[in-house]
Amino acid sequence: MKIREIKIRKLFGLFDYDIELNQNDDLTILTGPNGYGKTTILNIIYNLFNQRFFYFQKLNFELISVYFSDDRRITIIKKTGKGKTEQLFQIVDGMPQVIQMQPNTTEVAIELSNENNQIETYTYNSEAENRLIQSISQSIPVHRVSANTVIDNRTGKQTSLREFLNENADYIPDKMIHLLERQRDKNAQISQLLNDTNVYLIKEQRLLKKQFSGMNKPDGSNISFINTIEEYAKELKNKIEQKQLEAYQITQKLDSSFPKRLIECKNDIDEVEFNDRFARLTEKQKQLQQFGIATVEQGVTQYEKSAAKVLTVYLNDSEQKVGVYDELLSKIELFVNILNEKRFAFKSIVINGAQGFYFETDDGQKLNLTDLSSGEQQEVVLLYELLFKTIPNTFILIDEPEISLHVMWQKAFIGDLQKISKMQKISFLISTHSPQIINDRWDLEVDLYNLSQKD
Repeated sequence: MKIREIKIRKLFGLFDYDIELNQNDDLTILTGPNGYGKTTILNIIYNLFNQRFFYFQKLNFELISVYFSDDRRITIIKKTGKGKTEQLFQIVDGMPQVIQMQPNTTEVAIELSNENNQIETYTYNSEAENRLIQSISQSIPVHRVSANTVIDNRTGKQTSLREFLNENADYIPDKMIHLLERQRDKNAQISQLLNDTNVYLIKEQRLLKKQFSGMNKPDGSNISFINTIEEYAKELKNKIEQKQLEAYQITQKLDSSFPKRLIECKNDIDEVEFNDRFARLTEKQKQLQQFGIATVEQGVTQYEKSAAKVLTVYLNDSEQKVGVYDELLSKIELFVNILNEKRFAFKSIVINGAQGFYFETDDGQKLNLTDLSSGEQQEVVLLYELLFKTIPNTFILIDEPEISLHVMWQKAFIGDLQKISKMQKISFLISTHSPQIINDRWDLEVDLYNLSQKD
């Protein structure tokens, strides 16, 4: 299901936006001055479709509507009020005191409608928050001390429930966030629509990822950072190993049944078909070997009429064995080709089954991935996410792709996205300050300043 339009009323209490997404090119470029909400709009879309409804509790807005290609829409409305009075114990001047508080409450209503009728409504409220905290505590050591306060046992820090959820959003598994999954009988259509609309956000900060490395260290020393580019090299290595295992299992199965299938084979391949299929098979195996994904060398070199049945079964089996790699191979090829077109200074990328990927200098010296410049790392990380961390029919949100990129790389960016979109069948919403990113595609631009000036 495609998103057609997004309407926002009183974002930050100020701005009204009607944002129409480009349906023909599957690419929309969001521009505007600082403070007009470009990044916030990306976060609105991401948090809605990933069911992180607590995000909308802290966001200052009046109404948000997302329109789909089938004329349905999801509307988000926030309602505030006063909760029950709570008693909190605090130490003031060395003496315990009881403080009574009546915290503000915020409910977020998610409404699904069509042109004429409201279909369903889901409300994220204190009851939903209770279920969410119970679920989160299975993976993050946290406990609730009042209706609006939790203690993070990793740091000993006491904070508001809302702050905790937003600060730790990146560490909470999606399966724990998706409260609607447990209420399908009441909210079946909302749940299905949100789950069926894949949304992936590539954030402005891409080169480092924060992680918790320990527990109960109030000084915060349990927080560490990992280099994204190194993490992605390991990921690609694991993806290659997984495909190698699948290919091995298929090989074992086919080899064990080869005599039986040979006897049962009724088809005789002719020389023209054999030469065509054999050439394509050999080329694919060379590509796999080039990328360090070992395959068995071909023992057959030419067509023999007397062995037509054997060659038929042999080709069918060989094509199945290497066919396991088809999707991965096409992504790796585009990954390498786009990076090679960038002409990184005195270095090139190497794909290797044992290491995922690395870079080496023109004279063959291997480089540490973190030796690449920040711009080079940005290019690799961004491209990797687009190719290897998304699935077909995903709506990709990219925040400021121009960061650290050379002007020439920025000008090539839209062309790169179009190549990836053709392969992955994905669409994009980009937030940028750079005219070089837009290049000659101003027809794709939606400017928030201009929208804010409309009556």
